[in-house]
Amino acid sequence: MARFKKHDEINKDEQELGIEKELEETEKTSSETNNNNINGKAEAKKAANGQKADGTAEAKEGQNAKGNADAAAELTKKNEEIEALNNKLLRLQADYLNYKNRKEKEKLTTYGDAVSGVICDLLPVIDNLERAIATDTSETDSFKEGVVMVYNQLMGILSKKGLKEIEALYKPFDYNLHHGVAFEECEEHDDGIIIDVLQKGYTVNDKLLRPAMVRICKK
Repeated sequence: MARFKKHDEINKDEQELGIEKELEETEKTSSETNNNNINGKAEAKKAANGQKADGTAEAKEGQNAKGNADAAAELTKKNEEIEALNNKLLRLQADYLNYKNRKEKEKLTTYGDAVSGVICDLLPVIDNLERAIATDTSETDSFKEGVVMVYNQLMGILSKKGLKEIEALYKPFDYNLHHGVAFEECEEHDDGIIIDVLQKGYTVNDKLLRPAMVRICKK
C-alpha cells in the first residue's frame, strides 16, 4: 500500500510539473502575444502619427501656397490701383498746365485788345495834334512848343504800350500795311513806290492797328 501510495504521489508530482510547465508555456506565449500586440499598436500609432504629420504638413504647405497666391494677387491689384492713380494724376497735371497756358494766352489777348482799343480811340487825337503842329499859326512860339511837348509825351507813353508808326514814305507798297487811295505819275521814283503819306499807320505789339493811307507812284 505504501508503494502504491508513493507511486501515486510520484504521478501526482509529475502531473503538477506538467501543469506548471504548460502554465509557463502559456504565460510565455501570452506574454509574447501581448508584446507583439503592444509593438503592433505602437507601430500602428507611429504610422498613424506619421500619416497625421504628413497630412498636417501637406495641409500647411497648401495653406502657405494659397496664402502666397492671395498675397501676390493682392499686390498685383494694389500695383494696378497705384498705376491708375498715377495716370490720373498725370492727366490732371497736363489738363491743369493746358488750362493755365490757355488762361495766360487769354489774359494777354484780352490785355492786348484793351490796349489796342484805347490807342485806337486816341489816334484821332494824335492826328489833330500833328495837324496843329504842322499848321502855320499866328500864335506865339511858346504855344507851339507846348503842343509839341504834349504830343511827344503822349507818343512816349503809347510807345511803351507797343505803339509803333508804320514806315511808308518812299517804301514799296505793301497791301498788308498800306492803304492806297491814289496813283500819281512820278519820274523820280520807281513804279509801286509810295510818294506821299496822307494818314499815318500804326501797329501795336506787331499787330496792325491802322494801315497807312498813301499815294503810289505809277509809271
